[in-house]
Amino acid sequence: MSRTVLERLERLPRRNLTVLALKGISTLVPGTWRNTTQPELLIAEVLGSSDPQLIAQVRARADTLSRARHEGYGRALSLYDAVNRSQKASGGLRLAANIGAALPLVKGLANLTPASDTLQATDLALKVSAELLAFTQVNGLPGDSFGDFSASLADYAGEARVRMAAMLCFDALLPLGDRALERLDDLLGQVGSGDLNQLPGYRAMAPLIPGRGEQAHLGFLRSGVDSWLGWAGGFVSSLGLSGQKAVQALEGSLGPWQGRFEQLATFLDAFTDTYQHTGTQAVARRLVERAAAEI
Repeated sequence: MSRTVLERLERLPRRNLTVLALKGISTLVPGTWRNTTQPELLIAEVLGSSDPQLIAQVRARADTLSRARHEGYGRALSLYDAVNRSQKASGGLRLAANIGAALPLVKGLANLTPASDTLQATDLALKVSAELLAFTQVNGLPGDSFGDFSASLADYAGEARVRMAAMLCFDALLPLGDRALERLDDLLGQVGSGDLNQLPGYRAMAPLIPGRGEQAHLGFLRSGVDSWLGWAGGFVSSLGLSGQKAVQALEGSLGPWQGRFEQLATFLDAFTDTYQHTGTQAVARRLVERAAAEI
């Protein structure tokens, strides 16, 4: 990673489709997300102080930690980057499938595209597994720390909590329906190594996934989803999340939507970077918290 975590934070957009989508979905999780892109403001918030000298010391320490090869902050960002590419690939394949029925030139591609629900479930499982692996990288834990990850979800706040809300709405409820979480096990049971290899996010993540080969990795993905599913169901229930509520929230920031729910999910996959955006913000916060504690 050529840039430090805080340099990556500085490069995040302040207003684009991604930010507008997150702004909309954050209304379903009130008071939990601000689009923080300035390291000094993040450091001041964590410190509870605006002392320039102290802020500079924390940033210097954070940059040192970020560049250290044995620390997992850069690898955590690479996981969010990987699933972001996978998301766009999934959106692109679904767009290809939609237009393939109407345009003979791309009909062959449409026929080769995996069943959209299976592809969407695989993409969601990759995101959950990336979340698990990023958690272990930042905290210096083994990659298969399912119990630690599951326990940590109850403490998710701010960027992490909104990322989970966005993932559940954009990658589960909108494309797969309000019974998406109940359907996941059956859908993932239909996924084969061929489906997995079509997603570039998997190829980028594979070296960090425990086990050897696609079948072992599919098992890891399913175990990761299993460790997340109970918390996710409670989260959806406690907030009353649904596809309709997600559309209404997004219309407040993006404007009216007249298509089907799954078409909106395809649009979000193809044209927004919500997972990478909030992932960068969350890793930056954890990094700053550690750097501040070490000053």
